[in-house]
Amino acid sequence: MVELDQTTFAQEAAQAGEALSPLRAGLLLARECAYPGLRPSDYVVQVEDLALAAQAALAGVSDPQARGLALAEFLFGAYGLRGNADNYADPRNSYLNQVLDRRLGIPISLSVIYLEVGARLGLPVAGVGLPGHFIVRAGGADQPAYLDPFHGGRVLSRDDCRELVRSAAGLSGAFDPAWLAPTPPRNIVARMLNNLRAFYISVEDWSLAIAMLERLVLLQPDVPGHVRDLGVLHYRAGSFRQASRLLDDYLKRAPQAADADTVRRGRDLMLEELARLN
Repeated sequence: MVELDQTTFAQEAAQAGEALSPLRAGLLLARECAYPGLRPSDYVVQVEDLALAAQAALAGVSDPQARGLALAEFLFGAYGLRGNADNYADPRNSYLNQVLDRRLGIPISLSVIYLEVGARLGLPVAGVGLPGHFIVRAGGADQPAYLDPFHGGRVLSRDDCRELVRSAAGLSGAFDPAWLAPTPPRNIVARMLNNLRAFYISVEDWSLAIAMLERLVLLQPDVPGHVRDLGVLHYRAGSFRQASRLLDDYLKRAPQAADADTVRRGRDLMLEELARLN
């Protein structure tokens, strides 16, 4: 486990590929951006110990779906993980070391703990990225149970999922069954980064918002919009030359984008301003 303490988010994302662990990636993110003294391996060991404790709680339960439900009862009942409804926006809810220390989180961070423990127990579990609210699936695809870690691991019907989407994302149209598809691990990490980016933008902490977007670029290099957004954040931070370079890179990557003309005009105005300053 020591090797995790000696690597970086970028190295982990590159080496793990599609098998990227949201736990490992999240802990490296926490160390690099918010908790420089953090030893990620300590928290991986904590999750492994948690899996051992959960294994005892699941003794005698053999059905895969029932084991998934029993794991939810253990984590969100006996162990005490819960959603932080009183201070949802607190960034500590998104840093996995803090979630484990405080036993408080938001839907996706609580789901990551559930998924990581479930994987160590060999359970068929998956993350499900509903619009606006992350949940988990327990059991196989033929007979899945959907659980809401933020609300105590309660079992969700299709109507419950529809209501979550309506209340969290404001979508009131037809429910899209594709929303219940498993979310790949790299997309889970991207969603965690996007949550933190949104928070740091809301408090105008440009350096940390930039740090989140830099990792999104590493994680999803084929998404030109991340490069554009990074350029905008550098502009807000006053780094006009870097902003101009990034917007130029975006235009080269996506010359036919719907916003290409708007971005081009913004970049050109920036270049004119830089020329005047020189």
